[in-house]
Amino acid sequence: MFGSLFKRSKEWQPPEILGLTIGRGITFDPIALRLLPAESLLERPDTTLMITAQGHCDLGEQSHMHRFYPDDDRFLVQIQGGDGEADTRVDEVMLWYFFDVQYPTSDTEWNRLKDAIRQTTYTVPHEGTDYRFERAWFDTSSTPEDPMTYWEEICDDRSGGGRRRIFQTAMLFARPLQEGRDEMLLVNLEEPDNAERSIAYMIGFPLEQHNFSV
Repeated sequence: MFGSLFKRSKEWQPPEILGLTIGRGITFDPIALRLLPAESLLERPDTTLMITAQGHCDLGEQSHMHRFYPDDDRFLVQIQGGDGEADTRVDEVMLWYFFDVQYPTSDTEWNRLKDAIRQTTYTVPHEGTDYRFERAWFDTSSTPEDPMTYWEEICDDRSGGGRRRIFQTAMLFARPLQEGRDEMLLVNLEEPDNAERSIAYMIGFPLEQHNFSV
């Protein structure tokens, strides 16, 4: 899905994607939020989130990933498609919830977790229950696989202010829910330039464009 390492885009400026960009709000259809499966680990956001930062990654092959960070730092809206300028194609919209964020204190722990996401399954404990996810990337492989790596460039305003980069090592997992849809788990090892590294566990669901407005 992602290339092994994406080049930094020095000229990138935060574009509008489906009208969404820094300083604007995204409002979710409350009915769509209520229809999220009860057994999902994803928290329900407020109906409106204000975007305070925006990230970008060039995925190669004319595909781009745009991330919108709201004032509620438990959530992330991600749109995948074109560059948002010359190519406004939208292939996928995801709502991500930061289920947990950890800060490993040693290289040993960091490398242990990096190896754990190479495996075919990943288990998340929550309130006395272990939730088992199957690897969604490389799902036809029964052997350990290397995670994806990519740079994300993030800005705090539309002029490009507050620009920073985060190198990320990630693997995607999924588990089926009772209603037939899959719940996604993205395990993301994050290494910001000049900042503390962390591991984000993100629970996600796809959104349809009619599920929200800007």
